[in-house]
Amino acid sequence: MFIMDNELKLNEWQFAQRKYLPFEEKLILSRRRIEDWYDFHEGDVYVSFSGGMDSTVLVDLVRKTVGDVPLVFVNTGLEYPEIVRFVSLYDNVTVLRPKMSFKEVLEVHGYPLVSKETAAKIRKLRHGNLSARYRNYLLNGDERGSFGKLAEKWKFLVNAPFDISELCCDITKKQPIYAYNKETGRVPYIGITQDEGYRRQREYNRTGCNVYDAKHPKSQPLGFWTRQDILRYIAVNNLNICSIYGTIECRNGVFQNTGVYRSGCVYCCMGVQLEPHPNRFERMKSDDYRLYNYCMRPLYENGLGFDYVLNYCGFAH
Repeated sequence: MFIMDNELKLNEWQFAQRKYLPFEEKLILSRRRIEDWYDFHEGDVYVSFSGGMDSTVLVDLVRKTVGDVPLVFVNTGLEYPEIVRFVSLYDNVTVLRPKMSFKEVLEVHGYPLVSKETAAKIRKLRHGNLSARYRNYLLNGDERGSFGKLAEKWKFLVNAPFDISELCCDITKKQPIYAYNKETGRVPYIGITQDEGYRRQREYNRTGCNVYDAKHPKSQPLGFWTRQDILRYIAVNNLNICSIYGTIECRNGVFQNTGVYRSGCVYCCMGVQLEPHPNRFERMKSDDYRLYNYCMRPLYENGLGFDYVLNYCGFAH
């Protein structure tokens, strides 16, 4: 499903206006959205906390704005051990677990490869009940153009000897969260920022910060922040962050961290083809060979089978 321009609440120039606001004005706007969400839901809210830098900033900003809001962490089994330990340092945290393990997701639905958009197209082409027109559109485009079709360089994956799917995140992260929302009646603050990709930016442009009228209401008060804003907030407020990110440095007015760029799920293949050497799997091999061996071992030997998958795709590991 593609977001059309006429569906956007914020046009590109409006989003750019927010994106390039001075840092202090971004803080004011984000706090206002946090207060609006809290007041509208009469305090029945929580922060979806991953232990990453974005959500660490969000927790600090929300709690400084409206008080001791509860946190919810989904322990999928895919997190860095350091992330799990870091989350345990916080008070008022509910830990959720998915019903399916990552290994079961791989066996039932397939591997998370390239990107969510690409994996979804491959899954639909292989297993979807598609019309001939839609199948042709995914493979070749149509009179509207080629935007949205499967890229030529990934077409070989349609015939891969293993399944490929974007459903891992839905099953291991979203389903436990949605169940928690339904059970408690609470609604989340989510630490999504605009630097997380074009798709996330378009979604933000369609809804703005607070999404009230939706199947799954959410507040994303950092939606117009950049990575520089996140790093600056951490540095200015001297926030404690997970050790995998290293420390925050400022050189010539530019903030950067000395550790990993993003944590994500330790076994996820999404975007690995874009990483310079050493990529996440190469680092895993040198940093934690036990974990690497489990990741690469075939499924029938009680591993995750990534050695075969990465070799087939031509991804270094």
